[in-house]
Amino acid sequence: SGTNGVGKSVVTVNLAKVLENKNNKILIIDFDVFYNSLHTILGIKKYPDKIKNKIRKNDLLQEINVEELIIKINHKIDLIAGINLLFDAKYQISSMKIKSILTKLKESYDTIIIDTTSECFFDYTKEIMKQCNFHIFIVEANLLEIKKAKKLLNIYINEWKIPQKGFHILFNKYNSNSIDSSILKNIFSGFSIIGKLSLNSKYNLMINRNISINISKKIQKEYEKIKQNIIKSYKSFKMLN
Repeated sequence: SGTNGVGKSVVTVNLAKVLENKNNKILIIDFDVFYNSLHTILGIKKYPDKIKNKIRKNDLLQEINVEELIIKINHKIDLIAGINLLFDAKYQISSMKIKSILTKLKESYDTIIIDTTSECFFDYTKEIMKQCNFHIFIVEANLLEIKKAKKLLNIYINEWKIPQKGFHILFNKYNSNSIDSSILKNIFSGFSIIGKLSLNSKYNLMINRNISINISKKIQKEYEKIKQNIIKSYKSFKMLN
């Protein structure tokens, strides 16, 4: 999660890549119905062919199973980009249905990474976050974005009652002009910080040419460090709970 434009979708795809291994079957879900972009980053269609045929035939009156929306990226990573077809109405889906969808998917995957919307007035976003057991909150290290991030975190923690200890801060697009790391630690004291990702000129190239699944060695090295911090934080978090 995080504010709009902070880089949630790119981080989602690259994180899936570094988490990929022979024993880890991964699903990434684009639950940002306003600005869904994972399929664009990956250079694929939003819906599987079977679903596209139903759309062309206007044959969507019957119930769609979530499994029908799964698109295979490679032998270990799958994607669901057309989750909007499971909504009861535009931008509405019941909390019970969210829970049912995620419970069903957990049976088939070792890791599920969900890219959420930054809009905080949807009940389904609240339900998604309550169902997840590890929240990566992405922040840009400048005063404007930090102010927006703190407001959003306040809603999640104080209004939605999601425990603060469940949030793990990741600084994205970090560069020489960003706020110093020691200051950031003070600003986000009380939160687990899992690291920072540098602002990289290659990201636009990755998105425009749909090659984000093959990340560069420099970027991969940063993500590998983040992965180790996530594993360490997750183990500590599970022990606390």
